[in-house]
Amino acid sequence: MTAESCWQVLSSSCLRSCQPGQRKKPHDFLPLNCCYDCDKCEAGTYSNGSAIQNCWPCPLSEWSERGSTSCWPKSCVYLSWLEPISISLASLAALGMLLTISVLVVYIRHGDTPIVKTAGGFIFYCNMAGFLCAFSSTLLVIGEPTSLKCKLQKPVFGISFALCLSSVLAKTIQNLCSFESPVGRPSKLQMRLYLIIMGVGPFIQCLICMLWVCLDPPDARRVYPAGEPHILLECHRDAGLGSSFVNGYLCFLAFCALACAMKSQSLPANFNDAQGIAYAMMIFFVTWLAVTPVLHSSRRKMVNVVLGVVILLSAYSSLAALFLYKCYVILFRPERNTVEWIKRSTYEYCQKMAEKANLAIQMESSIASVDTSVH
Repeated sequence: MTAESCWQVLSSSCLRSCQPGQRKKPHDFLPLNCCYDCDKCEAGTYSNGSAIQNCWPCPLSEWSERGSTSCWPKSCVYLSWLEPISISLASLAALGMLLTISVLVVYIRHGDTPIVKTAGGFIFYCNMAGFLCAFSSTLLVIGEPTSLKCKLQKPVFGISFALCLSSVLAKTIQNLCSFESPVGRPSKLQMRLYLIIMGVGPFIQCLICMLWVCLDPPDARRVYPAGEPHILLECHRDAGLGSSFVNGYLCFLAFCALACAMKSQSLPANFNDAQGIAYAMMIFFVTWLAVTPVLHSSRRKMVNVVLGVVILLSAYSSLAALFLYKCYVILFRPERNTVEWIKRSTYEYCQKMAEKANLAIQMESSIASVDTSVH
């Protein structure tokens, strides 16, 4: 090192003090007591000019940029109402509620037609109430998480969709009991079975949700990611064992509804929702199985978005599969919504069943004659 370079080092490193927002960084080959460089404080630390070698770390709830002289409060991150994705979710939820109310109005205005009369009355209104609650539950995933919101998010959807699935299951079983009773006329138990399903189905889901909220309640919490300038506001314990039981029970109801729908696919067209139920349940299974890993991830803002999308997709698919074609027939094909059309389709079904029964009787008689000839 030349004399000139030594003088440059001494004048730059030993004869000046560090500015606020900087720290003293010793040279590797020069004395520590007088020779040092001035380096900016790292992000998350600060210095007001009195720090010797180390900058002071910011408190847990505060942050600073590199070279800062003070800290400021961290920003809170959650799915805000003003974000485009939140506005989209809220708009789709409102549209879903509007469509549900529209279906309800169509059925009420055409209440004297066969399709509406075969909708099940009490079952139909329970189904509509379930859809309204399911769509409205999407709004609970938007906005700043609170303790009440976290406790209501999944239970509200779980109970409301359990009501929808129980309605579908009850209606399908009611049709099966009416057409496939072995004694020709449904028994008193079979006639009341749909009421039992309508009561027991949602009640079990309510019981599961109550146990979940009482024993291991979800709650809002603040998460402080290391080295990040923000605080995550999220619902804690909302994707654990309680959530698994809620989703598992919904899958059980969906499977029962799908199995009964497959059994009822030979019923007359006006009493047969097998195809619509199959589409709705398959979409439900696929979507919830696909997003389960995402719902257990740590990116909470994305989790809320995915949860909202899945709720909307489940509700929209079920509403469209169950009522879109029927509303189309009621509004645009009234000739298919008459007593004569119902009688014709029912007669064709009975004729088909009679042909099957006659064929079975003929086969039994032929087998009996073969056995007699052998003996």
